[in-house]
Amino acid sequence: MGAASADATDLARALDIAQARGFVLALPDGVHTRVGENGMSLSGGQRQRLALARAVIGRPRLLVLDDPLSALDIRTEALVEAALREVLATTTALVVAHRPSTVLLADRVALLSNGRIAATGTHDELLRSNSAYASLMTAPDGAQ
Repeated sequence: MGAASADATDLARALDIAQARGFVLALPDGVHTRVGENGMSLSGGQRQRLALARAVIGRPRLLVLDDPLSALDIRTEALVEAALREVLATTTALVVAHRPSTVLLADRVALLSNGRIAATGTHDELLRSNSAYASLMTAPDGAQ
């Protein structure tokens, strides 16, 4: 998946973090199922969860995630967020996010505006001190 030396335990952990074990084991050949080019036989949420499993299987020291939960339903998103919190406790991560719930995974937040960092701080600090950030975080789905 994402680590040549990964064993069955590593695979199970990564699939659990991504909340993907259930649907993967239900595939015709389980983890050995061919899903086609770009995973086109899978839903967007399933593809996103497999990508996340691939990203965390090797226990990276640095992880870059670009809107890692955008295709997930609310229930699955909450489960993945809880598992990701444990991963992020020992991993440095750069998370690009638009959803307020995903932003809450971060210890520090950088607000980008016109391609530049407009403000930095914790989520709570920025909510109190930056009206643009507060507006983004209170808009439906974190977008305007």
